Amino acid sequence: MTEQPPFTNTGVDFAGPLYIRYPGSTRSNKVWLCLFTCCVVRAVHLDLVPDMTTTAFLRCMKRFVARRGLPRRIVSDNAQTFKCAAKSITAMLSQQDVQQYLSGNKVQWVFNVEKAPWWGGIFERMIKSTKRCLRKVIGRAKLHYDELITALTEIEAVINSRPLTYLSPDNLEEPLTPSHFLCGRRILNLPDCLQQDDVDEEFELQ
Repeated sequence: MTEQPPFTNTGVDFAGPLYIRYPGSTRSNKVWLCLFTCCVVRAVHLDLVPDMTTTAFLRCMKRFVARRGLPRRIVSDNAQTFKCAAKSITAMLSQQDVQQYLSGNKVQWVFNVEKAPWWGGIFERMIKSTKRCLRKVIGRAKLHYDELITALTEIEAVINSRPLTYLSPDNLEEPLTPSHFLCGRRILNLPDCLQQDDVDEEFELQ
């Protein structure tokens, strides 16, 4: 057994669109949620992209790597955006200067079997929890970009603070959460947007 940091094996998926508005304008603009989830500790990393293009995803991927580190393995569905991104990253990783920077580490990109959506349960479950929180927090409101990214960051903290172990009946033991693996402590108490039913269902799926 080899000890590895969180997000060494990562699942990624898109959700949306979400709608934002800019100050002084009544026009709505579409953005999409990009979710990264650790396949081991089930932590999530949430970000926004302006469209579903490969370029937008690669920028999002760079932000993720800068904050969470370079994954060894990425799992995603067969979306064309991910297929093109995988080719671009593979080509980028083959360049000599990039190879020196990454010290020989490479990213293995694995796609789920086509027409088999149940293979994506590792990130689809996290997408479902994120959408539940979004409905609780913003409902149908159209937020400014900075308001939406703030809400998503708080939702990320909420999901990463959910218990991975059963809660002690007498509350004498603090439950283990994804946040313990990321920063050594639990960030938030479990709020109303993640109900105990969600936690129980999570245990049943594991």
